[in-house]
Amino acid sequence: MVIQLLARKMKKSQVSIEFVFFVGVAFVLLAIYLVISYNYLDLTLKRKDILSSIDLLELLRNEINLASRVENGYVRIINIPSKINSQEYNLTIINREININFRGIDYARLLATNASLDKKYNNELYIKPGDKIFIAKVNDAVCIDKT
Repeated sequence: MVIQLLARKMKKSQVSIEFVFFVGVAFVLLAIYLVISYNYLDLTLKRKDILSSIDLLELLRNEINLASRVENGYVRIINIPSKINSQEYNLTIINREININFRGIDYARLLATNASLDKKYNNELYIKPGDKIFIAKVNDAVCIDKT
């Protein structure tokens, strides 16, 4: 009888140890899943920010290239957003190149034409977030200025 009681207690303790072991394994797997999910979510949000900055770059490039293809008298004022997805950035136009610096990485695109910048900018136009850009075609030249 004593042996049966000891055997019964051993089975109960074995079951409880197995339960604790499986619960521990489940928590470890859950932690691994959460870490992987967080990394993919972070990567997705960074990709969204990068695509938003490239979209702004492409918008400006397309407007400048459009101005080079249309007739004289074309005028367009573009409002530059103050932030891209709550992130700071810098925008620069130098001769035939437009650059955006976002999160320390430069993205550049070439323009189809030379942009005539105001002489006070020395062929380099630094556009601050929140500025307005004035794009016009005058005498078959695309003129870009901040308003």
